[in-house]
Amino acid sequence: MIEALKQIDLREFMSRCWQTRFQKEGKHYVARSPFREEKRPSLYVSREADGHWVYFDHGSGRGGTVIDAVMEYEGDDDTGRAIGTATRMAQEVGLLAQRREPCERPEKQDLEGLFKKFCEHDTTLVGDYLVGRGIAAELVERLISSGVVVLNRLQGSAYCCFAVRDAKGELRSLYNRKINGSAKRQKFLLGEQYPFCLDWKKSAEAAKIYLCEGIIDALSLLTLEENACVLGLPGIHYVAKAEDWLPPKAVLVEAFDEDEAGREAAKGLRQAFPNRAIERFDLKGTHDVNQLLCSGPREDRSAGKLSLDDRITVALSDKSSRELANQYGVHHSRICRIRNEASATLKEAWSQRRRGRQAKPKPSEEVANVRGELAESKRLSELQAMRIDWLELQVKMAEKRIEEAARKGKARKKKRRRG
Repeated sequence: MIEALKQIDLREFMSRCWQTRFQKEGKHYVARSPFREEKRPSLYVSREADGHWVYFDHGSGRGGTVIDAVMEYEGDDDTGRAIGTATRMAQEVGLLAQRREPCERPEKQDLEGLFKKFCEHDTTLVGDYLVGRGIAAELVERLISSGVVVLNRLQGSAYCCFAVRDAKGELRSLYNRKINGSAKRQKFLLGEQYPFCLDWKKSAEAAKIYLCEGIIDALSLLTLEENACVLGLPGIHYVAKAEDWLPPKAVLVEAFDEDEAGREAAKGLRQAFPNRAIERFDLKGTHDVNQLLCSGPREDRSAGKLSLDDRITVALSDKSSRELANQYGVHHSRICRIRNEASATLKEAWSQRRRGRQAKPKPSEEVANVRGELAESKRLSELQAMRIDWLELQVKMAEKRIEEAARKGKARKKKRRRG
């Protein structure tokens, strides 16, 4: 079994199990390390003369076979457990044939039990993480309220956990992405690899369906194309199997990453569906859909777009962010950002308030009414004070931007004089 593991294509293993994207560089394959967050690729994978696949991570100085990779990813130095984990993972993604005794009964993960446990956790971190990735606040609220995304706490770290269900509503997997903490695993999967779709019923009748890789890109597409039907594939190797989840006559819009793996996926899609109408989603020079979302209109932060009075109106309005965005002519993510800032300021001020004394035994009805009115007046007063604090904060931020612009202007004038 150990020899069979070492013969596994390590590039395919990392791609299918950890969604690592490789590019060919000479005799090696290069990628960003799945063991941590990094901007430049430092992981090299290659096949040795004896048929063994090995890797070397220049960032950590560690390397070895698939067994060593699993130990590093799991943060566990037990070789026996790593062999068992690597075997199970390779079997699940089809890289290693399963060998079972007739009497053997494989253990099945209790995904629903785990999911119910995760539902007990507060989702504030999850909401902040997704909004920070550019996902629309209304969509995030929908995901949280419907139980599509929950918080998973593991080994002192917080993970954004997505519940991936099929068309019948059966839970197929729990996909986890690290938000914070010291755990080495940036992302991991509980259950089987399965496509992510927010509305299977709607997608089954759709005339056009968007295809991308991963859940974050799928949510980014839903933010950019509000009423779109999106299917997030768990890996580019699922392109050939996509027919199992696609409407028979729908136009396909591929939105794969702008790299070698994404181009191969797009090519494979056209080969798998030669008679389908296939369009290309314009990434406008960015690497993927989420980068397009984060580098698009939401980067327009000019002070002239929204005045201070406009910001106050936005923070206190009952309208949706999209209605307000259309009203003021800005991207809706900017409206969400203003509301989040106001909400954070109010929460902080409210948490620091002094709590009143415990109520004494029930007084007469008349006295109770008077006290109720006083309490309501006090609450409104505190709320007004918090709003004033928020306004003062906005004024300070505006003054700081004005001072910064003035300093930059002086610097440019000095530079021109010297020139």
